[in-house]
Amino acid sequence: MSTHSGVGQSTLEDARAAGFSAATSACSQLPDSTADLLIVFATAAYDQPTLLSGIREAAPDAQLVGCSGEGVIADNDSHEVDCAVVVMAMASDSIRAQTYLIEGYAEDPSGCAETLAARIGHEPAMGIIVFPDGLVGDCTSFLDRLNSALPGVPVVGGTSADDMQFSRTYQYGGDQVASGAVAAVVLRGAGRLEVAVSHGCLPIGTARRISQAGGGWVQEIDGRHAWSVFKEYLDGDPEDLNADGIVHLCVGTPIENGTAAKTMVIRTPMQLDRESGALFFPGGGLATGQSIHMTRRDTEQIRRSAEECARSLRQESGQAKPVMVLQFDCAGRGKIMFGGCAAGEIVEPLHAEMGSSIPWAGFHTYGEIAPIAGHPLYHNYTVALCALYDAA
Repeated sequence: MSTHSGVGQSTLEDARAAGFSAATSACSQLPDSTADLLIVFATAAYDQPTLLSGIREAAPDAQLVGCSGEGVIADNDSHEVDCAVVVMAMASDSIRAQTYLIEGYAEDPSGCAETLAARIGHEPAMGIIVFPDGLVGDCTSFLDRLNSALPGVPVVGGTSADDMQFSRTYQYGGDQVASGAVAAVVLRGAGRLEVAVSHGCLPIGTARRISQAGGGWVQEIDGRHAWSVFKEYLDGDPEDLNADGIVHLCVGTPIENGTAAKTMVIRTPMQLDRESGALFFPGGGLATGQSIHMTRRDTEQIRRSAEECARSLRQESGQAKPVMVLQFDCAGRGKIMFGGCAAGEIVEPLHAEMGSSIPWAGFHTYGEIAPIAGHPLYHNYTVALCALYDAA
């Protein structure tokens, strides 16, 4: 049989019917319509347990993993609406999947990583796909600890999201729905996982330095209130993060990428403390003394770099064709940036570059997870592509 996959989607408002329809459609594309693994992404407006019960009705015996998103990606579509669900179904006699749902991520991300690593064990793995809560928890600490415990195992994924209300997100594992947790699937067997990541940001001016930070908050940049530095790059005298142009403005942290060049990891603030001028960056990883660049997103660069991201995966694989591709794309790169044209700008070109017949699914995240130079990192305003290949 080797490995087969299929994608099903639904925008029905009834949670059970939507889950059942998407899962049935995905499984119908498999031999015997029987799945070993279901990867599920859905919007947060659904009653989440009811949604999973509909999916389980269609595929009661499959491993299941996933999370909520600001929107979902299915084949060439991007659905950033109240009700949308996508299911990627896989059946294989060469690739094995094991799913996990680890609670306690919000309170102890490092401990959560240790628990996950212990359950995964040290049997060789082609990769781990993770879906932490996107509103709580220090994702950088989680990834650092997971990488320390399982060195050399690629880690990719995205943090769960809601409908930009920043209220509550959901993680799925087996028949369970949780919040403040991390869902994960480890893949083993005769195959390989390839990952590529890109953003569309360009540095502005000279390097700056974080002069005070802690707990995700950046209080000062170059000895000044962080918000006062951000305002230099915005028109007028804005009072909050709803200012015109703020959607294009973010921070880049330069890192070595394994070559003589440096690359940027992009981060964006999500909260402002008006009294102190401090900015909150979810996901951790910004520290006192760190060098940063202010960066600005460019729509043409977003398109170009995303296509280059897909092209790099295709070129690395030679003639091989992936059995599935997962796309983890920032919620700030969908309709916020491209309006109703998001699918045509950030999904269709990438799908076409890799191969239009490849089963393709994903979601709009509150943070993307992808390695650079072998180390898993938390990103914002980024697309991460994860391609699964069967044994040669």
